[in-house]
Amino acid sequence: MDRWNIVSTLNYLSFEKELEIILAKTKKYNSTKGKEQLSNMIKVADLTRKGFMYSDISTVMSPRTVLHWAENNEILNDIGYTFRLTFLNKCDDVEKKIIAEYYQRCFGEELPESSVNVRM
Repeated sequence: MDRWNIVSTLNYLSFEKELEIILAKTKKYNSTKGKEQLSNMIKVADLTRKGFMYSDISTVMSPRTVLHWAENNEILNDIGYTFRLTFLNKCDDVEKKIIAEYYQRCFGEELPESSVNVRM
């Protein structure tokens, strides 16, 4: 580190900037309901980023992943299913319950991977 005169930190975009960028690329969400849904998607991503920082999970949602999730949802029109296809299937099986909880906190619905659906 002492070879360099400058050390830079690159953080994630602000909520507003991320929303603005994804809205510009996905026209379907340019309504009150669409913006609310997109806001919840970004909140899920933010929870994964915080979970990663606290070592709760090892996979993080980038703004590009949120954009892909939004694009996939434009096609399939099922927010939970497209979340699973776009992000959750990439995650470690042990962490899926935690990430499903993040989704539930933001959208108020359970995913099949949720700990509520675990059978003993």
